[in-house]
Amino acid sequence: MTRVSPSERRLLTLARAVMGLGQYAPVEDLLRERHTIAARLSPGALASLRDTLARGTVLALARCGGAHRRRHLSSDSGEPGESGPSRLWERHRAPELRFSALCFHTLRWLVEQPLVVPGHRPLDVDAPPTLADELFLFLCCRLVAGTACAPAISLQPQFQRSILCRLAFPDLFVAAPGTLDAEHFAPLLAGGGWLLEALQDELALRWRRLEEAKGRLIEPKQLVDLGTAQERVLDAFLDAVDGAGRRDLAGFVLDALRPLVDQPASRWVSSLSPRASLSVKAEARRAAGASLRALGRLARWDAEHRAVRFFDDGYEGAQLLLSAWASFGEPGFRLASDRERELTTDLATPVETIPDTLPLPSAESAP
Repeated sequence: MTRVSPSERRLLTLARAVMGLGQYAPVEDLLRERHTIAARLSPGALASLRDTLARGTVLALARCGGAHRRRHLSSDSGEPGESGPSRLWERHRAPELRFSALCFHTLRWLVEQPLVVPGHRPLDVDAPPTLADELFLFLCCRLVAGTACAPAISLQPQFQRSILCRLAFPDLFVAAPGTLDAEHFAPLLAGGGWLLEALQDELALRWRRLEEAKGRLIEPKQLVDLGTAQERVLDAFLDAVDGAGRRDLAGFVLDALRPLVDQPASRWVSSLSPRASLSVKAEARRAAGASLRALGRLARWDAEHRAVRFFDDGYEGAQLLLSAWASFGEPGFRLASDRERELTTDLATPVETIPDTLPLPSAESAP
């Protein structure tokens, strides 16, 4: 049995929770309080951390969607990569993942800084994250999302620079500086886009929860900030996957919105403050439809796929996407367009009012 110090045990306990090998509840107090971690781990603790990261990565990728059988396009040809549905490890060779020192520094920062107390020491490792680091930062955000610890993480430069965190948790990074473009997603599309393939289910879950949460937002600014963040990251992401010939990786957006588009548009803004002015409400309602507007682009892609004929290049890829998106299909795209239009036009619809003075009843109207 490996012997570790009490401070190392805290760090390893947190690492297990981040990687999905433990629960959040046991580490909540750890994240809320201040602790001290040595600058270097003992050989035994370091070996335990490496083992936790290795085992946890496999488990996380399988749980987030990698274990599900599905079909994807090949990054090399833009055509179906397999003859039938397959799991992640059947479509891709096992990648060589390398966790850099960023992971240790992040864990150490999380343990040392009381996340519910303002005035944290910034987390800013001067090195670009590896693909394994991106996954680790994503899992950190997943651990604290929806808790009192999340705002502290959203302010850290290291998390703000993570393009995977920005894609999966736009609500945490509404105030993140800078713009996004397709180039930011190049690391996630490298290696055949295997990481985005593995996270399709998790991304769909995250975005569906965001859409469901909009109906509970009261202040218009909250909706505007969230919608703006969603639009910023989705526009860049869709540019990236389109340019890479990997439109299949946008499927999580359809999965997220599929159960919602047949609900009334009012559900997106059901708690919006009635005290706001009409112009402010209109801006908030438009922002609430950010994801629905993105579906307009996927609808155009869907129409392009339908126009590809049997003897055209890209026919098999187009058929794969038509099949994968069939459960949403043209009716779903029409519903999404209707909901988005209702959100942006309902306030402008004239309401028939009762005049101040009613006309006197005519003789014909008397009983």
